[in-house]
Amino acid sequence: MVQLAWLSRNRGRVRQISVCCSASILPFGHGLLVAWPSLAIERLRRGDAGFEVSSGEISIIVSMMSLGMCLMPIPFGYVLVRLGRKTNLLINAVVYAVAWGLIAFAPSPLWIMLGNFFAGLGSSIQLIIGPLYIAEVADKDIRGALISIYIMAIAIGQVFMTSIGIFVSYFEMNLMSLIIAIVAFFCILATAVESTSWYLMVDNEYEAERSFHYYWNTGTGTDRTQSLATLKETVALEMRSACSYVELFRTPSNIRASIIVIAQSVFQSAGGIVAILTYGSTTLPAYDGFWKPNPTMALVSVLNLVFNIVSAGFVDRLGRKPLTIISNTGNALGTAMVAAYFAVERRTNWNVTDLEWLPYVGFLTYVAFYGSGMFTVPHILVGELFPVNVRYHAAVLSTISIAGSCAFFNYIYLGVSQVAGVDVMFLIFTLCSISATAFSWIFMFETKNLSLADIQAKMTRNPTRASDPTPELENRR
Repeated sequence: MVQLAWLSRNRGRVRQISVCCSASILPFGHGLLVAWPSLAIERLRRGDAGFEVSSGEISIIVSMMSLGMCLMPIPFGYVLVRLGRKTNLLINAVVYAVAWGLIAFAPSPLWIMLGNFFAGLGSSIQLIIGPLYIAEVADKDIRGALISIYIMAIAIGQVFMTSIGIFVSYFEMNLMSLIIAIVAFFCILATAVESTSWYLMVDNEYEAERSFHYYWNTGTGTDRTQSLATLKETVALEMRSACSYVELFRTPSNIRASIIVIAQSVFQSAGGIVAILTYGSTTLPAYDGFWKPNPTMALVSVLNLVFNIVSAGFVDRLGRKPLTIISNTGNALGTAMVAAYFAVERRTNWNVTDLEWLPYVGFLTYVAFYGSGMFTVPHILVGELFPVNVRYHAAVLSTISIAGSCAFFNYIYLGVSQVAGVDVMFLIFTLCSISATAFSWIFMFETKNLSLADIQAKMTRNPTRASDPTPELENRR
C-alpha cells in the first residue's frame, strides 16, 4: 500500500525517468557510432565488408559522420525545430535505422559513406534536441541528473561497442546497432509525450495542459494550476525576444559567450579524442607484453565512462573553469607521451621495444582527463552562458563547431601521419590542449553556484545582483 501511495504521488516523476531512459537510447546509439571506426577500420581493410576499401576511402568514411553533424542544423534545423521535440526524437531513431541499414548491407564503400553521413544527421538531432526536451519535461530537482544520464549514455554506448564488438563479426556488429535503433523508435513512441513548453510556443494551450498534467508530479507539494500559469507567463515572455542566429553576435554578452562556447567546442575535438577513438586500435604499436590494442580501446571507453561519472560529482563543487583547466592539462600530458614515443621510434635509431607501453599509458591518461572535464563542460556552458531566446541556436552553433572540428581532424589524421609522422599529429593535439588550457585560464569565468540571472548579470557586467533581478531575469532562473 505504501508503494502504491508513493507511485500515485510520483507518477509524473516515474514518467519523466521513463522517457529519459527511452530517449537515452539515442545517445547510446551515438556512442556506438563513435566507437564503430576503431573496430571497423581494420575489418574494412581486410575485406570483411565484401569489397576492398582504400586508405583514402577510409578517411572519407570516418569523416562523413562529423560532416553530417556539421551540415544538418543549418538546412534542416528550421524544419525540425517546428516539428516538436518528440517528433524530432522519432525522426532521429528512423535516421539511425537507415544509417545502420546502409552500413550493414553496403555493396560498396559509397554506401558506407552515405550511412555514416546519415548517422551524422541523426547524431546532430539527438545532441541538440535531447537535452532540451529532458530539461522541459523534468522536475527541477532531478533535471540535472536526467540530463547527465542522457549525455552519459554516449559513453555507455562506446563501452558496449568496444566490449561486444570485438567478439562479433563486422556484419553482426552493424546488424546489432540497426536493431537498437529500431528499439529506440518504439520505446520513444510508447513513453514520450510532447513537452508543455513546445505546445505553448506554438500556442496550443489545450495540448499544453494535457502534457503538463501527464508529467506533473504531485509529490512536489506545489500547486499545479499556479505552476502551469507561471510556465505560460515565462514562455510568453521569452518568445518576445528575438530568436535568431544573428542575435548570438548582436550584443557583447552573447558575443563573449559565443566565443567561449565555439572555442571549447573546437578544443573538445582538437585535443586528440578523434584519433584515439577512431584510429586507436591501428595507431597503438603491437606489444608482446600485457598491452594489446583492442582490449586497450575497450578500457579507454570504460575509463571515459568512469570519469564522466566522477566529473558529475565534481563539476558543481570544483567548478567549470578549474575542471576545464585540469582536463586540458591532462590531455596535453597524455598526447605528449604518445608523440614522444613515435618521435623516438621514427627519428632516432634507438630500440623502442622497452618503450612500447608509453603510448598505451598516454591513451589512458588522455581519456581519463578528457572524461573528467572536456567531455561534458562545453555542453554545460551552452545551457548556462546564453539567454533562453538563443539557447537552441547556441546549441546548434556548438554542435557545428564540434562536428566541424571532428571532421577536419578525422580527415587529415591519416594523411599527416603518413607524410609527417604520427608524432607530428600528436604534437599538434598537444599544442591544441595547451592552447585550450591557456584560453580557459584567460577567457573563462566561473559559473558555479550562480543562477542564470547571476550569470547574465556577470556577462553584461551589470552590478545588479540576482538578489534583486529584473522580472525577465527572474523568470529565466
